[in-house]
Amino acid sequence: MTATQLIKPLSVETKEGLLFVGGCSVDALIKEHGSPLYVIDIQSLNQNCQNYLEPLQQNLDNYQIIYASKANLSIAMAKQLINQGLGFDVVSGGELNTVLRAGANPNSIYFHGNNKSKEELILAIKSGVRIVIDNDYEFELISQLSQDLKTKVSFLLRLKPEIEAHTHEFIKTGQLDSKFGLQKNDASHYILKSLNNPFLNFLGLHAHIGSQIFDHKPFEALVSRMLEEVLHIQKETKQPIKELNLGGGLGICYTKDDDPKPIKTMVNQLSLLYKKEAKRYGLDPIPKLILEPGRSISATAGLTLYKIGGLKHIEEIRDYAFIDGGMADNPRPILYQSEYTIELANKLDQPHNTPYTIAGKYCESGDILAKDILLPKVDIGDILVVYTTGAYNYSMASNYNRNPRPAMIAVENKISKTWIRRETLEDLLQYDIE
Repeated sequence: MTATQLIKPLSVETKEGLLFVGGCSVDALIKEHGSPLYVIDIQSLNQNCQNYLEPLQQNLDNYQIIYASKANLSIAMAKQLINQGLGFDVVSGGELNTVLRAGANPNSIYFHGNNKSKEELILAIKSGVRIVIDNDYEFELISQLSQDLKTKVSFLLRLKPEIEAHTHEFIKTGQLDSKFGLQKNDASHYILKSLNNPFLNFLGLHAHIGSQIFDHKPFEALVSRMLEEVLHIQKETKQPIKELNLGGGLGICYTKDDDPKPIKTMVNQLSLLYKKEAKRYGLDPIPKLILEPGRSISATAGLTLYKIGGLKHIEEIRDYAFIDGGMADNPRPILYQSEYTIELANKLDQPHNTPYTIAGKYCESGDILAKDILLPKVDIGDILVVYTTGAYNYSMASNYNRNPRPAMIAVENKISKTWIRRETLEDLLQYDIE
């Protein structure tokens, strides 16, 4: 095991070969809540928040952690994170409505996106949340809406830092050829233009270089480049930059082959560098540092449980084990070729020495969760556990083949609580017109 971060939730235990999480046995969870089942470990979720907050509290006076809601969002999830002191990064009217319903302070909500609709922007403006402006069209639309509604809009400008991080092509965002953000040289133009509108309140800058990044060097480059940009823009516009949002993207472990630094270590180094570089550039006061982690908050807090259905042996080729879920509740393997740590949750004390390919139930040949992984001998009715599924599994889930989406529960101190109820067949018909 080379990984320096945990793959499994903190509360995981094994008793007589059976997996327990949050003090609850997985077989009891499935009996009560059904299968497939998303499970969130509260202990891990809280600790992941503190891994960000503690080093920032030690090193900086002015900071904010905002959770990237796209990773995994529900009213219950939002309430839990509010209790931990987090704000929210939202990218749709639906996410915005959810965190507002959960009781989030509008001043702690930042609305991102490259093509926000007029209706979404009106909701955001009326709600008093901060808006991260992505492009020229959006700047003009927000400027007009703010005047029409006679409502002040606090905004940040999203800039392309022109830093390429080594990650999957689909989750790079910091390079020049990206659908997100304005070119750095355009920032001063929009700041000065905003001064002509009394309803526009410029707060700061935003940049994001991508997701699932292990190397600390792109983040160090981002700190230096953006603080240099802050100094340049302040001199050029004579306007203070009060906030600097450096995005998220710190990588986490999915398998034993992943080896990122611990989140707390990375955040400690980043915040110390931020303080040092701000001082070097003579920035006083130092802009409020904002980070927006998503995956590294919720991923390792989550696991997914499945029941084994059919088995298929193909002589001299492979053995298949079929699960009662698949690509509709976890699309990441088919989208990104993602790999996970997988076990038989009811046979943890048995040797994992037989190769199986785990196939989902959906009508696609590519619905494969894992190929040729080592497990104990699999029997129908066994419980398969997939770790690190607390991010981008439920949020990207679909009703493909008209299958209901699984329930999500949270566990702590031997108690399980439903966060999202299991969908029913009738739920799938609620928008159909007969």
